[in-house]
Amino acid sequence: MGLFDRIVAKATPYAEDYDEYAEDYEDYDSEEYLEDPEVASLQPVASAPEVARIVTVWVASFNDTETFAREYRNGLPIVLNLSEAPDTQRNRIIDFALGLTFGLEGVFSHISDDVFLLTPKSVKIETHGSDTPHYFS
Repeated sequence: MGLFDRIVAKATPYAEDYDEYAEDYEDYDSEEYLEDPEVASLQPVASAPEVARIVTVWVASFNDTETFAREYRNGLPIVLNLSEAPDTQRNRIIDFALGLTFGLEGVFSHISDDVFLLTPKSVKIETHGSDTPHYFS
């Protein structure tokens, strides 16, 4: 018997190991189970939280990046408007926002020259309309 066969033999459960527990489990009728008041009152768990709000931030300097970074880390989508930011600060702010979204596995979308969308991992973006390429995702 080779090494692999010995590993498989030790890791494979035998049917007789479970025979002693068979009487502990009763067959149940699924309809009877669902009619149980405790089971009927259970609600399914949501897989991802619904977005109840989107934060829009006008950032004028790199010092203002903390205002949207905290909200994004809390799982909220951010509309980042850089129309008030000077060109010297704009690249630093965009680099920070790109790093933030990459680090938290989100999506950084270019909406216009001054507006960007930071979408958390839990929020999916859908686009509808023409077949022309968009900046989203």
